[in-house]
Formats: sequence, structure tokens, C-alpha cells
Amino acid sequence: MNKIAVIIPYYQKKQGILQRALNSIAGQSDFEHIDEIVVIDDGSPIPAKDELKNLSAKLSQKITVLEQPNGGVSKARNAGLKYLANKATNIVAFLDSDDIWEPEHIRSMLLAFDQGADFYFSNFCQLNQTVGAFERAKRINFEDHLLIDDELYHYQGDMLEQILTGNLIGTPTVGYRFDKYSSLRFQENLSFAGEDYLFWLDIAEKKPKILFSKALNVVCLEGVNIFSSAKWGSKHLSLRLRDEICFRKKVLQSYTLTEDTRAGLGKKIKENQSSLIKNALSTVKNGDFSVVPLTFYFLLKYPKAILSLLKA
Repeated sequence: MNKIAVIIPYYQKKQGILQRALNSIAGQSDFEHIDEIVVIDDGSPIPAKDELKNLSAKLSQKITVLEQPNGGVSKARNAGLKYLANKATNIVAFLDSDDIWEPEHIRSMLLAFDQGADFYFSNFCQLNQTVGAFERAKRINFEDHLLIDDELYHYQGDMLEQILTGNLIGTPTVGYRFDKYSSLRFQENLSFAGEDYLFWLDIAEKKPKILFSKALNVVCLEGVNIFSSAKWGSKHLSLRLRDEICFRKKVLQSYTLTEDTRAGLGKKIKENQSSLIKNALSTVKNGDFSVVPLTFYFLLKYPKAILSLLKA
């Protein structure tokens, strides 16, 4: 029988957010197939243990809390993966602490793995949306893929190219065969963007069997979101742009890509570089000099980029 472990990186500033996510796990129609729920408290202002009160006994007995100083989402997820390395778990699923699973999520995931999947993901509702991410982005034509059962499909394309040109994968929808890819880890130097994409790319490069569901099995809700909360004129945005540049440069160095994809990544890097400099100027105008060291480091590391921006 498949044993599923759930990894939840946790850092929140409001009470009740983690409890909401955990209760959505308890509400799964196939809850009995969940072997363990690993919550990694990443130095959260609201401690994870404070969120475990008043949970049902059936849920509480499956929860393990790991505590660490704040180190970012990649280190948190990796702590969970390291903890599971010596367990009997063969499938790992991810859930972010501010999101919830719909009741049939695990059932759909199990069906995919029963059909031989190595990697699974589903459609989902992004923050404040009622239409699925697949439909909103229009990056997938279901008729191009093999229908397996009801809303479950066998992905037929090049997932590596798909991720880089029109990503479909939402992290809280993912399940994968941990027993097959147990050595993979998230890039810990990336905490604000790209770390999840690199993880998916590392799996996609191995040509796995990928199944996905077009059902809306996950709903993204409000909480501390390290990607979408980056506002213009903030240090947070500078850090996110830095990670986006590092992510795209690593992709260009590490994977075999089409010329069109390489050109698209190069264009995105230039846009990121320009935005990083403009954001630094905006913060300085507002009297915040905290991003100056980061931007100065960027100027030294990529002098050709600065020259091209000045000529533009």
C-alpha cells in the first residue's frame, strides 16, 4: 500500500492559518493513506505547536513538528525530506501552510500512483480566484494528453520545456515518488523564487511518468506568501528578483534547451536585471538604503548587464 507523507513548511504571523491547512488534510476522503504529516516550523512568529490545539485525535497522532531557526522555505522542505529519508514513506506530497486541499485531492493522487505515476500535480485556485490556474493561464490543451480516468490525464509533452515556458505545477498540488527520487533536494540558496521550479526540472529531466488532474483539488488562501507579497520599492522584491536571475542563469547552465527557450530565458534575465536596479533606486528615494549592498554586489557580478541597460 502506498504510504504518503505530507511536508508543510511553516512561517505565519496570524493564528489559525496552519490549523486550517491541517484540518483540510483531516478532511481527505482517503485520509487513512496519509502516513505522516511533517510540519517544519521555520522560526515562525506564531509557533507551530500553538496551532496544534483542538485538533482531532486521528489528525494529531500523525503530526510531527520539526523546529529550526528561520532559513527559508527551501531549507524547511529539505529538513522534512531529510527526516523522511529513513522512513517507509514512498510518496511525498507538499502543502503550504496557508493553502488547503479539497477532500478528493489524495484520492486523485493515489489513483495516479496506482496507474504507475512517478510525479503528480493538479489544477488549483490561486489567491482570490474561482477559476482554475490551468484555465486562467491557458497553457495546456487537455486534448493533447491521454485521458486515464475521469479528470486524470497522462501528460504527453516535454515537461522540462513546459515548466520553463508555461509552468502548470503548483507546489501544494504535487505528489512524487520519494522512493525513486529520494536524493533530490531544493536549492537552499534560493528562498524567494525558482527553488520549486528547479526541483521539478530535476525530476522532469529524468523522463518520469507524469499524471495530472484537471480537477480543482487545491485552493490557495491568504497568509505569508514569499512570492506574491514582494511589493515594488521593497527589499523583498529585490531578493525575489535576485533569486529569479540566479534561477534562470542556473537553468541556462544546467539543462539542454531549445534555442527559443534559451532566448526567452535570456530576455527574462535582462528584464529582471533592469527591474532590480529600478527597484533599488525606488527604495533609496524612499529613504531605505537596505538594498544598496545587494544591488552593489549585483553590479560587480554582472557588469555587462549594467552596460547593456545603460545603452538601452
